[in-house]
Amino acid sequence: MGIVAPMTVSLRTPIQIGTVRFDARIVLAPMDGYSDLPFRVLTRRLGSGASFTEFINTIEVMSKNTKYQDRCRFTDAEKPVAIQIFDDDVDRLIAGGIRIYERFRPDIVDVNMGCSVNHVSNRGAGAGLLRRPDKVERIIAGLVKALPCPITAKIRLGWDEASVNYLEIGKICADQGAALVTLHARTREQLFKGKVDWDAIAALKSSLPIPVFGNGDVRSFAEAERMVEETGCDGVMIGRAAIENPWIFAGYDPETVPFALFYATVMDHYALVKQRYAPERAFIVFRKFAKKYLTKLGTSKDEIRGILTMKNPDEFEAALSRLASDDRRGRAPSTGADEEGDG
Repeated sequence: MGIVAPMTVSLRTPIQIGTVRFDARIVLAPMDGYSDLPFRVLTRRLGSGASFTEFINTIEVMSKNTKYQDRCRFTDAEKPVAIQIFDDDVDRLIAGGIRIYERFRPDIVDVNMGCSVNHVSNRGAGAGLLRRPDKVERIIAGLVKALPCPITAKIRLGWDEASVNYLEIGKICADQGAALVTLHARTREQLFKGKVDWDAIAALKSSLPIPVFGNGDVRSFAEAERMVEETGCDGVMIGRAAIENPWIFAGYDPETVPFALFYATVMDHYALVKQRYAPERAFIVFRKFAKKYLTKLGTSKDEIRGILTMKNPDEFEAALSRLASDDRRGRAPSTGADEEGDG
């Protein structure tokens, strides 16, 4: 008998992940350089069902380096929170997960088995772990045994087309006690190119007794709903699309966001960044978001370049407020308007 129940499930419906309740079935993905505390708070306010941190290298955790700790900190407003960890060494990954839990008490510890960048995957971490199912088994089993919180995993289809093994990896995770598997339905070799394989998401969901989230190139709330309907997956993780459209969690496309909400969100985001970082750093951190927001608003390329090259935080904030209050969506593009894709 085919899967029918998920077709009637709304993304707004809470879901239980082990002992942890997600408030919705659409969540922000862990993204290095983007899923920091301010952006996580913002997306939770807009409707993301949980927070996943940027990935944490357990080599740093087990060393004397303390810089990673700032990326592990979170607020009550974000909960439930999953801290994502990565490494190629089984024992160090487990020990790092234990140390992180003892220091920060996240609701979930998530294992990164999907990062495709060379300096991570080529050393056997991230998607590199997909080539070592024996390591995956020991990692999940070790973390489940050692920690009282749910253990989850984010995976890909496999290393390349010749070694697709997501069903094997998913089964290992479930058999060893993982509470959720999220599948980015591309291989490591594909990086972020090519078509996402929704059939694979459906196959993984039908094969596992635990929740499965789909991930990869979902660019609208409607498309997320369609992924759940067509694959039967339990939820959707949104990555790059959320950077330029955090309103996706509230059900909006960039062009349909009420302008009052658009402006309030941009300024609220910058206020959160200022609370988190020193003034001289806050506007630098926010530049990458400002570029996305203003581009979607129809701001000209020259105006965007001007604000991104400002050196004074006060001038930056004044310019941001002025430009973000000028809604040019739906008008003829300004000279040099830039529509940048997200890769």
